[in-house]
Amino acid sequence: MKGRIATGLALVTLALLSGCASSRITMAPGENGQVAVLDPKTEAETAVFDKGGTVVDVAGAKAGKASTIDQAVFDQRHASVMSVLPRTPRAFTLYFKENSTDPTAESEAEMPAIFDEIKARPGADIQVTGHTDTVGAMPLNDAFSLRRAAEITSFLFTLGLDKAIVRLSGRGERELKEQTPDETPSPANRRVEVIVR
Repeated sequence: MKGRIATGLALVTLALLSGCASSRITMAPGENGQVAVLDPKTEAETAVFDKGGTVVDVAGAKAGKASTIDQAVFDQRHASVMSVLPRTPRAFTLYFKENSTDPTAESEAEMPAIFDEIKARPGADIQVTGHTDTVGAMPLNDAFSLRRAAEITSFLFTLGLDKAIVRLSGRGERELKEQTPDETPSPANRRVEVIVR
């Protein structure tokens, strides 16, 4: 798609009208991402839509004609399709005390909600990724970030999480949420991200 990635949920509906195929693209309300409409012959991008709840008739895409749909109407129109699609992944970010594997009180309070989300998904897949700020040497931060991820999963295991569905990684200071110089404490970068699929 010419360098664009569709991360949101888009439904394409084909309808036969008077012997001609007509296409409609619907981006679900609340979804994020971009949907690019390409010319089928030239593959040139004719339009890009990035707002959840957008409905576009492909034939009118060049003219930028779009309408919107609210959640209730979307749910009613697409109930049969939505019932067979996997749920959208959900991301949680937990923050840590400085130079510690202890989450902040606010983050600790959020952990039961993570477990509830996992329980609500049959066949769930969990990615737990630890991060640090830029204080300290990179090899130490790599190990420290992995210990933070392990601390979160240990808590979830006490609630009954199946160890077989969890993948752990430590990224150290490689993926900063807040760009800072070396040796800079940053509460935003001391985190663990949990993705529930």
